[in-house]
Amino acid sequence: MSQSHAQAVAATAEIAHHRNGLICCLMLAVSLHTIDATIVNVALPHMQGSLQATFDQISWVVTSYIIASVVLTPLVGWAASRFGVKRLIILAMTLFTLSSVLCGISLSLEAMLASRLLQGAAGAPLIPLAIATMNRLSSSSAERARMMALFGLGTMVGPVLGPSLGGYITDVASWRWVFFINLPVGIIAVLGIGATMKPGMRTPGHKLNMLGFFSLALAVGALQLALDRGESEDWFDSAEIISYFLICAGAIWIFAVNSRTAMKPFLPGALFRDRNFVVGMILVLITAGNMTASVVLQPPMMQNLMGYPVLDTGILLMWRGMGMMAGMMLAPRIVQHVSPRMMLIIGGVFMACGLSPFMFLTTETPALMLSVPPIFHGFGIGIMFVLASTIAYATIPHELQVEASSVFSLVRGLGQAACISVVVALVSRYTQINHAELVERLTPLRAFSPAGSISSVTSTAQQLEASNLMVSQQAAMIAYNNAYMALLIAASSVIIAAFLIKPTRLSDEKGGAHPVET
Repeated sequence: MSQSHAQAVAATAEIAHHRNGLICCLMLAVSLHTIDATIVNVALPHMQGSLQATFDQISWVVTSYIIASVVLTPLVGWAASRFGVKRLIILAMTLFTLSSVLCGISLSLEAMLASRLLQGAAGAPLIPLAIATMNRLSSSSAERARMMALFGLGTMVGPVLGPSLGGYITDVASWRWVFFINLPVGIIAVLGIGATMKPGMRTPGHKLNMLGFFSLALAVGALQLALDRGESEDWFDSAEIISYFLICAGAIWIFAVNSRTAMKPFLPGALFRDRNFVVGMILVLITAGNMTASVVLQPPMMQNLMGYPVLDTGILLMWRGMGMMAGMMLAPRIVQHVSPRMMLIIGGVFMACGLSPFMFLTTETPALMLSVPPIFHGFGIGIMFVLASTIAYATIPHELQVEASSVFSLVRGLGQAACISVVVALVSRYTQINHAELVERLTPLRAFSPAGSISSVTSTAQQLEASNLMVSQQAAMIAYNNAYMALLIAASSVIIAAFLIKPTRLSDEKGGAHPVET
């Protein structure tokens, strides 16, 4: 006990002026980053009107943030070794806070997207560096596990509080204050980290493979542009979309060749030869995409088609986050008594059960049906996140832990961004298809006088307008049902992954305790 205490004191003396204060400031920074990934979802319909954007255009407010964070995450280890952890965290938080203000004062969609790109890029180092620092502050594996449990709860602040907080701020003020509120919190985090963390802490880094990084970034960016603009440009009938896919394929080829021939590749190939790690990446790809896409779809559906106020929308979205928190807290205990394969099946079933009622929503759906099923969906997602992280790191050696964490975060973000683009494209396309089919089935309308007598056998302009509005609403509602069906199929597919896992005792991981990445 005394030796462990002495190790903790030595670690704290090396890194922090005040251990608990530094932990609180790090969790404040991480919570701010995770909240900003979800807090804007409820405000998207209001931002859409202010910025004069279409539904598929405004979705880039979420997608650009995720993509910027994903692309730069693999650079964190190199940047930390070059500039030091304290400098990088303070720089990242400062840029994050300033970019939040730029988001709030944006008057056009282009300015908003540029600000969100900067905000996502600035937020990329926060989670990896917070994990590294908290691990350095731990004196034993048991304490490290407690630190990671605390970190996991901190990352859940975004999914739980983000939607309801965003709804309340938008309702009482405006959507711009969703970003302005970051200013005082960001200042507190920057000053707190500056006061409690000692300079000079460095993490193991490596020489940056520039060709590998830029080819990977180009592939990710081209793929995302193709997915996002494919629907509006009619996919492969457009030279632009074909060009994006060709650029993506060429960049992937360059990255693959560089990975095989370089002395120090950007990402080690040993990771992709580990079956459990590949399965874990597939799981987090599907799970993260399922979570983010369902949260992005629900606010515009509820506000534009069902007439729910923005505050009620945020409160109803909160229940999915509560289910996620319950799943993440219970999964480590359940897995001690149930095999990982069975846990994957349980998580997939819960996700499917939570999504299945959303295939039958109507514009008259009561609030109870919008709040209870997401609890089951969130519970399944929480289980899947725990299992994906545990399985992915179960057979990874110590020397590849940093690279594995970067790749895992990259795939998680890709799943989120790609799934948003896919479901938005589905909603846009099926809205048009459904509208055309419903119009074909309309019969000639009769205009009725207030007394109920037939005044005309032809529709008036007002009746035609009302009929078109009704058809548009129903067409969009059916399109949302179709999008949720696609998410249901994806959620059910995780059950297949249960039979691909290499048998191993997940409690005896080579890498020790790992955070649950959400």
